[in-house]
Amino acid sequence: MKTRLVPEFTLAFEDPADSLGFSIWKTALLWQKAVKEKLDPIGVTHVQFLLLNSLATLNKNQSLAITQRMLSDHSGCDKMMTSKVLRTLEDRKLVYRKNHHSDTRSFSLLLSSKGLDVLREATAAFAEAESQFFELLGKKERSFAKRLRKLNKTHQGFSSAAEEE
Repeated sequence: MKTRLVPEFTLAFEDPADSLGFSIWKTALLWQKAVKEKLDPIGVTHVQFLLLNSLATLNKNQSLAITQRMLSDHSGCDKMMTSKVLRTLEDRKLVYRKNHHSDTRSFSLLLSSKGLDVLREATAAFAEAESQFFELLGKKERSFAKRLRKLNKTHQGFSSAAEEE
């Protein structure tokens, strides 16, 4: 007599590879690993690079003082994580936080010259990781990126909307 360890039910999929969500999750993990391998020798994490890049972008495109909240919103990073990572970047003298000129509760963020040097090196490493990782997509890379942006935009706030119910 055969003993069943799992009661009879319908599986979502027989093989995890059959799930689009699983494939996206696995690809994201592999992408993060590829980026980590390129950024580790420079001494920055993926999140640190993202925040440095966002800060440089905001400083380039705005004449206003950049606040932590603006950086968090621009990068898509959680406010608490942004704060924690900024403290690390400040300790490493890659960014400066100065008192905001009009809001006493905020700091103005500035990229230091050392931070700019690290960002230049990290940008080259990141571009190399991206080029190598997505090489397989070839001419379809732009279309793929466009579809991912559409998914992101469509589902932005998805979890918070579900939590409100």
